[in-house]
Amino acid sequence: MRFLLGLNATLAFLLELALLAAAVAIGLLLPVPLGVRIAAAVLLPAVVIAVWAIWVAPRAPRRLAPPSRLIVQIVLFAIAVLGLAVSGQVLWAIVLAVLVAIRTGLGVRVGQV
Repeated sequence: MRFLLGLNATLAFLLELALLAAAVAIGLLLPVPLGVRIAAAVLLPAVVIAVWAIWVAPRAPRRLAPPSRLIVQIVLFAIAVLGLAVSGQVLWAIVLAVLVAIRTGLGVRVGQV
């Protein structure tokens, strides 16, 4: 069980980093002028960080209860998956979706959702 707890925590952390990378990639891949793409590549991860820091992070000032927190996480990851798919990064969208599903299932199994 201890191994699964560590695996879940590691996978959760790596997926949080992947979420930020996806936000940057989505911003850079927008079909708009370069200046707008750069601004979006900075602002999108900033919004993700703000939402995560306020409602999801372990030390968040207004941390949501587990059911609501899980919904916010799934919505953020779903937006990232859709954004990647729409911007032409379908393979990365699929990889992210599968890893999020695995992590969510593992989190439910070990009680870390």
